[in-house]
Amino acid sequence: MISTTPALNKDLLVHDWYLIPESYSAPLIEEALNEYGLEPGQTVLDPFSGAGTTLLAASWMGMNAVGFEVNPFLCFAARVKLAHRLDAEGLSQEASRLLSRLERRLGKREDVPKVAEEPGPWRPQQAALFEDMQMPRLHRWISPAVVQKVLVVKEEIAKVTNPRRRDFFRLALAAILRPCSNMKLTPHAFGSREPKEDAPVLELFADKVNKMVADVEGAREAELAHGKAQVLNVDARYCKDAESDLLPADLAITSPPYLNNLDYTMQTRLELFFLDFVRDMAELRAVRKRMVTCDAKAMYKDVPDSERVEPFHSIQSIAQRLRERHKGKNWGWDYSYMTTQYFGGMHRVLENVLTHLKPGARFVLIVGESAHSGIKVPVPAITGEMGEALGYALEEIRVRRVRRSSSHGFSLEESAVVLRKRSRPGARRPSGSFRTSSTTTWCTPTTCACRKGLANPIPYC
Repeated sequence: MISTTPALNKDLLVHDWYLIPESYSAPLIEEALNEYGLEPGQTVLDPFSGAGTTLLAASWMGMNAVGFEVNPFLCFAARVKLAHRLDAEGLSQEASRLLSRLERRLGKREDVPKVAEEPGPWRPQQAALFEDMQMPRLHRWISPAVVQKVLVVKEEIAKVTNPRRRDFFRLALAAILRPCSNMKLTPHAFGSREPKEDAPVLELFADKVNKMVADVEGAREAELAHGKAQVLNVDARYCKDAESDLLPADLAITSPPYLNNLDYTMQTRLELFFLDFVRDMAELRAVRKRMVTCDAKAMYKDVPDSERVEPFHSIQSIAQRLRERHKGKNWGWDYSYMTTQYFGGMHRVLENVLTHLKPGARFVLIVGESAHSGIKVPVPAITGEMGEALGYALEEIRVRRVRRSSSHGFSLEESAVVLRKRSRPGARRPSGSFRTSSTTTWCTPTTCACRKGLANPIPYC
């Protein structure tokens, strides 16, 4: 079975220009497009398009693709990948000029440079480096010596006059920020235990640029198909009014945020700040508020998503168990509210994406079960339940991977939930029920045959 992780994207043409840990693989997308019989000229929609894996894979199969993405940096990354058809010779010459300038400024030993003294948030003096950059934990994530070299690279990139080439080099810089920093590749990691006092910024940047230049030529020689593709900076919860000449779609496929208590802006925090997509924490919070809630430490009372799922017994019963489990704990992390906010946001997504699908089109969501305080949350099953309540037909819930939860002692399934937009109104399943690929029996609040025998059975139907 093809991996749902981004591991298979490593070293792929263009795909690996920038990778995020929470994405899936291009081969998985190709498999799905073949399985559901999409043909060149048809349209694929990804409402959580991230760094553009779905869009690039579909485009190279001759299909049109539309992505919705709320993170402005990830929109940028996807757009640069989709615009990879550059003049390879001219790009190579521009890269040589840029790298020569950087070598003159940084030297082969990469000495710490003298940063320009003009005022502004990205021209800090050594003594006030971290105060001026307005990013909490920056001093833990990246050293002053590395920051100064990164700023020099950024200054030289800004001198490139061709905007497409300039963006190409900006993405290369973004791709090396994490390797140059103290950050780990795992979620919730704010810094490593062994901080780097320095890093080979120029060497890493040159390697990345040279690989990307080679990919431009390689993609041209491969004579890949090129369907139309676009990325819109849109909150998928409110995408109903998003406009694209390529919609409605023949298939939607995505991997939305998981209910994993992760702040998804954390994975791109360095990129957002260093490439000027946000200037301070207030602007970062504005981005975060437009995302589906999945972090108990980053919730906002003025985001009214929870109310959407008040009628769902399956969700409310889990929320009640979490409230009881955490009663009397005044740590400020409300897992119950996080859960209802998450499903309320996903309810909005399902409802809005429905308006962008052709009758009979499928919506495939790669989602995983989660667990909090020993309570398992069957996200795939509930996603299917909400879909049917909104007018989709639930075709199947296909398990793609099983992960062992080290902290909770049981397994968590990652599945593809396959919904289909009904061509006409039809019979719907009983309220509060769902089905999985392992059973054809409808489960109800009083009979839960498909969950009997589990090591940790829970009453979530």
